[in-house]
Amino acid sequence: MNVLKTAARLIQAESPSGGEAPAARVLMEEARALGFAPELDDAGNVEFVLGEGEAEVLLTGHMDVVPAGDEAEWPHPPFAGRVVDGELWGRGAVDMKGALAAMLGAMADLAADPPPGRVRFLAVVQEEVGGLGSRFAAQRLSADVAILGEPSRNRLMRGHRGRLEVWADYEGRLAHAARPELGHNPLPELGRFLAALEAFETAEHPELGPASCTPTFVGSRPEATNVVPGLAQVCVDYRFVPGEDPDAILERMRLIAGDASVYVPEILRSSGEVEMRYPMVFPPHLVPADHPLLAASLAELGQEEAGVWWFTTDAPYLAASGAVVLGLGPGDPELAHTTQERVAVRELEEAAALYARLARRLLEVLHGQA
Repeated sequence: MNVLKTAARLIQAESPSGGEAPAARVLMEEARALGFAPELDDAGNVEFVLGEGEAEVLLTGHMDVVPAGDEAEWPHPPFAGRVVDGELWGRGAVDMKGALAAMLGAMADLAADPPPGRVRFLAVVQEEVGGLGSRFAAQRLSADVAILGEPSRNRLMRGHRGRLEVWADYEGRLAHAARPELGHNPLPELGRFLAALEAFETAEHPELGPASCTPTFVGSRPEATNVVPGLAQVCVDYRFVPGEDPDAILERMRLIAGDASVYVPEILRSSGEVEMRYPMVFPPHLVPADHPLLAASLAELGQEEAGVWWFTTDAPYLAASGAVVLGLGPGDPELAHTTQERVAVRELEEAAALYARLARRLLEVLHGQA
């Protein structure tokens, strides 16, 4: 199988969150050409299985990508899948269509000499907007271990911090800006909240590092420059670590927010036949450093230790199914979501070989435990 060609096809199949069908069609076509029988589940996830047995390894990643932004800012067209100087350019090259193509390549390699047990391929929808695809699939998954293809420069990963999205709403009273005394301006109180956040106490985890508290949005309504606003809002992105309680974080923010309504919003997402509502709380994930499956993976790859991602992933939802979730993917994560997104062809090909090696080794270990 030509991993590069498949990765380029996937980039050319534009697939924003909620519009993953073009990428799903490419994966289905490529999988069928390799002799597999892929299926779409009710959420639009692409899935197929190789082999039989009790032990199972899952190779998984997401099909959706974030918007490309102003295409004029890209050195090369974001949806052309162009190779320049040994690098594949385009939205999704790193995050994470390159990994999906490499996983298909690994499945082709494994099919030529099937290992003991099952290897499942799963490409999910809507990771970028809350993880509906993985949340839905986790309800039926029974894998012992999952390899998540988020970018890591092909280094093994074992976790990340969580994310809590907190909003504070300050009510005002509309008035003409020339007669502010006739209204109530909520912006000064919002400003005091922002200032107080600079001293907001955060925890630190010995393996995941410190939590962080970052205001990311301030707005007011109506959006007019000559009106005392009737509403002012601020959004805070809080990255939390194991041991921190999201409810307790929320309560501490309420203590410094004055008269604001402080809350974590819920979102309603749908895909195919599936509809889910969930709060904007995305848990942390961490596989213990001494876990035997992690140790076996590190030994197989010749890596001394596993790293941690600085962003959130679908790992917590996959782990809810009972799987040990490890990570490995081609590409520099700092290029994800940027106009410089690209991945070295060498890394794509290396990832395909690493996924196959990991699946074989992990199934051998699991088979030995059975």
